[in-house]
Amino acid sequence: MGRPIFKAATPRVSLLCSSCVVAGLSFLFVLAASHHLVAAQDDFVRFSKPDLFTFGELVDLEKNDPPSPALAEKLEHLLNTPFLNNEAYFKGAKPKRPSSPELGPLLRAICWNIERGIHFDQIRIALSEPEKFDQVLAEKKDPKTKPLTSDQLKVVKQQLDVLQPADVLILNEVDYGVTRTDYRDVTRDLAKALNMNYAYGVEFLELDPLNLGLEKVELEDKEAQADIQKSFDADKSRYLGMHGTAVLSRYPIRKASLRPLSVCYDWYASEKKEISKLEAGRRKAANVAFMERIAREIRRGGRTALFVELAVPESPTGAVTVVAPHLENKCKPGCRAKQAMQILDWIRTDHNPVILGGDLNTTGTDNAPVSVSKVLTDRVKDYDKWAIQAVKWSTGAPTILFMPVNIMRNKNDPTGFDVPIVSRKKDAKLFEESNKFRFDDGHVFDFRGEDERSAEGRGGTLSDSNQRSSKGFRYTFALAKTYGGLFGEYRLDWFFVKGLATDSRKPGGKYQFAPHFAWTLMELNSGPEESLSDHAPITVDLPLTEPPPLANSH
Repeated sequence: MGRPIFKAATPRVSLLCSSCVVAGLSFLFVLAASHHLVAAQDDFVRFSKPDLFTFGELVDLEKNDPPSPALAEKLEHLLNTPFLNNEAYFKGAKPKRPSSPELGPLLRAICWNIERGIHFDQIRIALSEPEKFDQVLAEKKDPKTKPLTSDQLKVVKQQLDVLQPADVLILNEVDYGVTRTDYRDVTRDLAKALNMNYAYGVEFLELDPLNLGLEKVELEDKEAQADIQKSFDADKSRYLGMHGTAVLSRYPIRKASLRPLSVCYDWYASEKKEISKLEAGRRKAANVAFMERIAREIRRGGRTALFVELAVPESPTGAVTVVAPHLENKCKPGCRAKQAMQILDWIRTDHNPVILGGDLNTTGTDNAPVSVSKVLTDRVKDYDKWAIQAVKWSTGAPTILFMPVNIMRNKNDPTGFDVPIVSRKKDAKLFEESNKFRFDDGHVFDFRGEDERSAEGRGGTLSDSNQRSSKGFRYTFALAKTYGGLFGEYRLDWFFVKGLATDSRKPGGKYQFAPHFAWTLMELNSGPEESLSDHAPITVDLPLTEPPPLANSH
């Protein structure tokens, strides 16, 4: 893999920098002359959370539009108030603060869309108990599945080593109290396993009638019907229906805020409308109708950005801001760019170093790539038993629900100019505006992309914060069948980092808190028979002090 990963401390990190006026809880900090942050434990909030919904209230939210004023107010509060937990800090947790010969002490960050946390135990093992990952790789449901070669296994173990020292973890698509993930509080359980503090922001309440027991599964195959119905029979005492974004950190959290992004798609009204069409089309076979129904998601809420300020003593301000957005997939690229510009406006006055990382859904189209298997994974708890049969069920259903919207070859470089007909880069505006953006303190997002600061020496725009391949960037999402990479490979997850640079492109200057050696851990993610997630994790390293000059540096 080129430069030794762990030695070079080169994990991937998707950093989305944000300095927003994050209304939140303020705390008293004292900076010693050495610029090390000193704070009494009482200066940090131990735990706070918004009010949660009862099962009956969730049913009301699904049935009634508009909801009652009381429920509307409660929903507004939930969608604007993050959970905040510094329990690990109060129990003595400290950053691992890894170090490498090239960078000295560093902050390593991970960004990962964990697909609801469906494979929670495997993800937990990868992050906290790498010595047990051989057991994960050995789990085989299909005897025809070939074991990894020795070379593949070596890469997986190298990437496991990259994950272990990370002190910041940004997660998209995180469940809390949902049937498909055994009603787990995925954020809390993962934070406990990793001994980390956390903030969690709710993006959606999952209100599909199947999830709430308001509708039943109907299939021609009655055995399958009875079995799959179990996936939707909710425990009303445990169902909370929350889905969102999380930031986990070994650094204590000073404050956190959650801000809804501008609406690019109405996940309640639009999905309800499609269900109404289905109700009017009862002539469809039950199997086809079922596949169409589970491809739709009735939700209250919308896309958000979670802002978290961490107490990091080495920062010139004593803090680092983490911005964790999840941009809309069901919209044209222009609306995603609008959401990104909204985030930039919020963080313009932030004087902290910023790590902005998340799933930006940069498909270049107005929808995310999907397949029958992905639809089943997202909705049906024990999907694998019926996955092959479901392909047959979907015959005759609208193919747009089960095929990638754009099956043209995608080499995952949406940066640069969008030239109609010649070279379509429809998400280019998002990157162009981020490159031009200047914070009020004169600092910028780091686009320098120098060879010697990039994984495997592959430089280029954003290469120091997002790993490049021989062409474009390494993809983070792929359909099960890509036919040798001809289509279905997408770079959806990104880091943008604001360090101390004042020129986004020009090499030289300061490199403290600048992004270095970003990796995309595809091999680790896809190593088990069932991938850990439908997105690969990405990592990035930020030196906590000014690093020594690197070989061949300008």
